[in-house]
Amino acid sequence: MADVLYYNGDGAPNLVAPKHTDPGLGAGYDYDVCNAEVLLTRLAVKDGRLVLPDGMNYRLLVLPETDRMPVEVIAKLKELVAAGATAVGPKPRQDPGLRNYPECDREVQRLAQEIWGDCDGRNVKAHAFGKGRMIWGIAPRELLREQGTSADFEYSGGNGTFLDFIHRTTDDGEFYFVANRENRSVSLECTFRVNDREPEIWDPVTAQILSSKAFRTEKGRTVVAMDFASHQSFFVVFPANKKMTNVPKRTAIVSALSPQQELSGAWTVKFDPKWGGPSEVEFASLQDWTKRSEDGIRYYSGTATYVKHFDLARGSDGRLFLDLGVVKDIADVRLNGKSLGIVWTAPWKIEVTDVIKPTGNILEIEVVNLWPNRLIGDTALPKERRRTWTNIPTDPKAPLLPSGLLGPVVLQRTNASP
Repeated sequence: MADVLYYNGDGAPNLVAPKHTDPGLGAGYDYDVCNAEVLLTRLAVKDGRLVLPDGMNYRLLVLPETDRMPVEVIAKLKELVAAGATAVGPKPRQDPGLRNYPECDREVQRLAQEIWGDCDGRNVKAHAFGKGRMIWGIAPRELLREQGTSADFEYSGGNGTFLDFIHRTTDDGEFYFVANRENRSVSLECTFRVNDREPEIWDPVTAQILSSKAFRTEKGRTVVAMDFASHQSFFVVFPANKKMTNVPKRTAIVSALSPQQELSGAWTVKFDPKWGGPSEVEFASLQDWTKRSEDGIRYYSGTATYVKHFDLARGSDGRLFLDLGVVKDIADVRLNGKSLGIVWTAPWKIEVTDVIKPTGNILEIEVVNLWPNRLIGDTALPKERRRTWTNIPTDPKAPLLPSGLLGPVVLQRTNASP
């Protein structure tokens, strides 16, 4: 559910600008953007709210800051406001096109006078029309506050943090998607416009449902303590059938991780000779392939397997996670012959509690990078020795993309309960 629907006007009917925070709306309120086609063919009003056939609904329709509006759009606007919608924006004076000119401009002015009435955005800022209202000169955020609609999502703590969110409502509950847009971890309190329902935190990468660290109700909203790794995201779900009965103190299984043991030192790395790499080589430490002196590694694109033998350090109780540090670009992890899954995004962590042994562990990590490095390397080779072909010109001086297991690879532990 978004609070506001923006009509993007007639200038670019199929173009929607990148999402940003509109100063008139401010942080904490979500919005969608529609073009003329959606407004004309899909938008309706139900119980004072603007609705779409797929279930989306909005409290306000915000018009672009222009005095131009097509006749068919202002006619539809009249229909929506009369049915109970609240619309916000300036009074139009002309049609942007020349069809039926100048009659089209006179029709725009006639309809605008009906809908806006004496509302001029200065002395008069609201006009009742039918079951709805036309507003001009009042910011959407101010209108929402007047209606008693508090911010849908807010957060506190973590100075300089930027969390973005999307909120959807279904018969099954309230669903928020919250993403940390910063390249650093952060712990903070997130406030959701949901009352009397117990929250669940769903990890979209691992598909685990995590317990919340702590949550409470406050002024009709729910405050949830959350930990985000760099660029991490979660679904925060408030199931319709899960009423809040208490305010437990519980810790998420991914919180309070502490370094236990770094898998430093040498790694055996196996490349595919068919793609120019050595069949097996020893890395004294983890290193970006593009920093190696061997052309077969420097320009390698494909799959390479890292192998590490290690014993578990003493005192490694609790649940254990393997943090790969940084991977360029995808890793398939196996420990002691068991596949643990594919890690493809930050945080580069995977649980190893049930697989790791006190001694004699064998860790295998298959890493796949992108193909530009091979393309760049091939440009310096005779055609008969090249391994890749493309109809897109390749610049031999283009910078190589970081590749491989960059690490550091660290075992981390937590004593939290599942």
